[in-house]
Amino acid sequence: MRRHRFWGVTLMVLLFTFLLAACSLLPEKQVHYQRFSGGTDTRLTYYARRDKVTRQETRNTILYSALGVTDKEGAQQILGPLSKRLQGVDGLTEKISYKETYAQEKIVIDYSKVDVEEIRNLPGMRYSSSAKSNNISLKKSEELLKRNKFVKITDNKFKKFTKEQLTRKPYSIRDFNKIKLASSSIDTEATTIAELRKQLGRPDRTQKTQSSGAERGAYLWYLSQNKTAYISVYTIGEQIRTKTLSRYGITGKNISSTAFDSLENGTDYDTVITVLGEPTRVTVTRSGTSSYTTLTYRNRTTNKSYSFYFTNDKLISKSESN
Repeated sequence: MRRHRFWGVTLMVLLFTFLLAACSLLPEKQVHYQRFSGGTDTRLTYYARRDKVTRQETRNTILYSALGVTDKEGAQQILGPLSKRLQGVDGLTEKISYKETYAQEKIVIDYSKVDVEEIRNLPGMRYSSSAKSNNISLKKSEELLKRNKFVKITDNKFKKFTKEQLTRKPYSIRDFNKIKLASSSIDTEATTIAELRKQLGRPDRTQKTQSSGAERGAYLWYLSQNKTAYISVYTIGEQIRTKTLSRYGITGKNISSTAFDSLENGTDYDTVITVLGEPTRVTVTRSGTSSYTTLTYRNRTTNKSYSFYFTNDKLISKSESN
């Protein structure tokens, strides 16, 4: 009897081992999802056996305009710290490359090696409280994606950026400087709202009021998905009297206390832009024949702000603050 029980147990162990091996030999299926909006193309592929996800691959294409920056240096300032947090994690690899007008990122997670608890709070990671490294449910993962506006893709029919979208340069201070403010109600050479609509599209915000017998308007266009970059203008009638370009994601790559001290009163507006690069914020107001400009730069490392004040494009004062 003892020998019979021994062989029975051995047979069960062998059968269980065979079943495990058979499960590992099941064909690995791929399921594709995409979220395409606001200047970002995110494509996620799950690799799974039955309901168990074995690994996942995410590919992101991010236009610099979606970040509210104008070049790869600006993008690196935003994406670099996030990318750094994804390095050196067992079972996870991440690589990002910076092109002229967009960035591409690839993230691969191997659930046979990664510790979900270790990566749960990393940038871009979303897991339910019950998710475990070796037990990621494909069904629950798909439900989570759909709740976050991902669309299931079949037959490789992904949406794509057009060549024009991928090569279009983000809105810069040079574009902003082309908006000509009106010096009077009869200034026929000033930029009009109609011209801005043609260039930027329908405003994201519009407000109109009547004051002193004239219609006054405020118009705003967002330049980035996260709404941290925008252009706003204020009008009397159809003529623009004040304009603002604000991009919180832009931090002056050349700004420092030394650079700040080197710029003396009387310096031209264009010279400051040449020396310091793209500003974080600029506001220009015109009254008659005079224009008044404020340029602000932010240093991401020190979090200091540097402001420059101009009258008729000549520096008249400046300030530095924490």
